[in-house]
Amino acid sequence: MSPQRRHLESIRLIIPLLGSLAMVSPAAMGQSAESESAPPLDVDALSVLNERPVLDVTLGIWFPRLEGTIDIGPNGTKLDAGNDLSLDDSQAIFNGEARVQAGRWEFLLGGYVVNATGNAALTGPARIGGLFAPAGTTVDSSVDVWSITGEVAYSIFTPFHDRRFAWSDPVDRSKGNRTSDGRRILDFRFEILFGTRFINIEQQYDLAGIGTVGANNTWVSPYLGVGIEVDWDTRATFGFLDRIGFDVTAGWGPAFGGGNSSLTIRVDGAFYVTRDLALTLGYRLNDFNLVRDEAAFDGGLQGLFAGVRYTW
Repeated sequence: MSPQRRHLESIRLIIPLLGSLAMVSPAAMGQSAESESAPPLDVDALSVLNERPVLDVTLGIWFPRLEGTIDIGPNGTKLDAGNDLSLDDSQAIFNGEARVQAGRWEFLLGGYVVNATGNAALTGPARIGGLFAPAGTTVDSSVDVWSITGEVAYSIFTPFHDRRFAWSDPVDRSKGNRTSDGRRILDFRFEILFGTRFINIEQQYDLAGIGTVGANNTWVSPYLGVGIEVDWDTRATFGFLDRIGFDVTAGWGPAFGGGNSSLTIRVDGAFYVTRDLALTLGYRLNDFNLVRDEAAFDGGLQGLFAGVRYTW
């Protein structure tokens, strides 16, 4: 074959090859540009966003009952708040709490005001505030209780985080427990907490035909306790709920200013209809054993709670 003929055959082979490359190159370039414009999902970055400080406010109605025994004055007769004074009717009161959570730390502020009234006739003779009342004496009773609580909690055990304990080496325990947007499907916290409760009890008893006695005292009660929090992302299980959270807290401590002790228990279930809005159902107990100026109140408040929680 002559050199001229071989040259022509080579040109005939090269031209189709160049055409094929020209057709393939735009597609390859388009795929490259698309991959650069849509980077892969960074679950670690989303996890950091989910660990940012969170504020939630719970506003609701508490239905407490005042229970326990009351005695006022020297050699005062112990009277049952329910059976003797009819102070144990359940009532609906406003109750609010605000909580900030940042990493392993949690800060809570809450309070309530309760006014219990009753009218009853004594089933037996009683000495109240230095006054003697025979059996059958009608007593108009009024007990006002207000309380403010501040609390700090620290999570020492978080098995679904990268550090199981606060002091443990970082270990990736999140694989298989994440949704597509980086949220944990299941989360658990065990906390230790320290709080302080201010309690004020104002009492007044009007003994028909005899006189009126009363007392008004405030106590400060620092307490230690524990808490458990469980969060479950339910979107894959219940399409109408974003997640469900359960929170149980208990704390006990001395009451300064003549008191003996106070006990606090909170149980909450939060059902999030959106990522930020939840309906809450729970139980509250504030039990106290308080003494001041020969006036003693050994009892407390307990009842169901229902409210709304919003998270920022």
